[in-house]
Amino acid sequence: MRFRKTFLISLAIASTLIAVSAFAQETQERTPVAEFKKGFSLEQVEKYRANNNLPHLLSGGDASTWWSQRTSEMMYTAVLPVKVPYMPLSKKIRPGIGDIKAKTKFLGEMSLNEWLVHPQSYAKAIIVIHKGEVVFEEYPGLNPWEHHVWMSTAKPMTSLVIDHLIDEGKLDQNQTVGEIMPAWASTEWGPIKLIDILDMTPGMNSEENDETRSDPHSIATRVFNAEFGFQYNRRNEAVTEVLKDAKSVDKPGNKFEYGSPTTQMLVLIAEAAGGKPWAQLFDKYAWSKVSAEGPLMVHLSPYGTAIAHGVVSSRLRGLARFGMLYTPSWDKTATERVVSADMIARIRHGVRSAEFYRNGYDGKVFVERLNDDTMISNSRQWDAVWPDGDLWKAGLQSQALYVSPDKDLVIAFFSTNVPDDSFHRFLRPIATSGLFD
Repeated sequence: MRFRKTFLISLAIASTLIAVSAFAQETQERTPVAEFKKGFSLEQVEKYRANNNLPHLLSGGDASTWWSQRTSEMMYTAVLPVKVPYMPLSKKIRPGIGDIKAKTKFLGEMSLNEWLVHPQSYAKAIIVIHKGEVVFEEYPGLNPWEHHVWMSTAKPMTSLVIDHLIDEGKLDQNQTVGEIMPAWASTEWGPIKLIDILDMTPGMNSEENDETRSDPHSIATRVFNAEFGFQYNRRNEAVTEVLKDAKSVDKPGNKFEYGSPTTQMLVLIAEAAGGKPWAQLFDKYAWSKVSAEGPLMVHLSPYGTAIAHGVVSSRLRGLARFGMLYTPSWDKTATERVVSADMIARIRHGVRSAEFYRNGYDGKVFVERLNDDTMISNSRQWDAVWPDGDLWKAGLQSQALYVSPDKDLVIAFFSTNVPDDSFHRFLRPIATSGLFD
């Protein structure tokens, strides 16, 4: 019976993460997210815990709302405290930002203010920071002091650690995995260059798409199982064990192949080069320099691997302060510069072609998600880089971080909405509105 239950959970994981019909059925019975600002009842928590599986936690319903705000109650967690004196952010609210409009997927054109309060948006919180000042901040479905999971919005954290190790001479982006980690030389990751892992183009079967998410035997599904402690073939696997099973299916650099397992390779590479657990490395290079309203939580697999591709949580301002590290106003949130000009240049100038981006599965998905086709490509774990140098990273259930280094602008938001990710469609209209030129 236990094997059958585990197998069925594995079989359902990926397809239910993206199957809109299944999501729509669940969301018809959804509780408005604003109601959970009062907390969760014992009955609700017991119900969510009793049905502990990935489709239940990640499909976008009430259980997703609970898990996204209480991740540390479900998973092993490395807590990174704030280690520097608090640096408050000044506020100069610009109400006109709420009037900016976007064409949503299912609800027509509406203003940001209308979207935030619409019962079908499931928007939780948004913040806009310009030149180090908070110019817009709303919490329709989340308390400002609550932690929330970042999902894949966390992925640039991994490239930041890698870039610090490059600057220290401990890594070179043209090194292969086998050169960095000799124990991996005999795996099919062995000849892959670090830059191809950074840019999500390793040519490995570590990609996430409709097919791999619906396959219980895919590397993506097995990695997710390993991270959350679910069994595969009647046993619990370690993340490293699964990744070593990955196979080469294409020439590296041929196309954009988005995949969280690929990001997890950066975690292992950083640990091998840095000699410390990934959470300690991120603390050393970044978070220990950051002033914030609360700690950063890096959630771990049962075997202790940091799930840095997405299972990281903080207050919304914590995510926004991470984004500020890429702007000229870094000194309003950090005691020393964490993201150098050279690091930003690597993101911008290392970007690949528009054809490369659109040749992959997710390039077209991201174009549709943003309702924008003006970006060049992805780069170094960022989902899009535009000709003006702006950067964007998205997360499952509609989380986002948008950074414009030249405009000194950061936009971050949290929500719990899988079927309708229209929240992202407000980002470029905000950034290009002329309000921040």
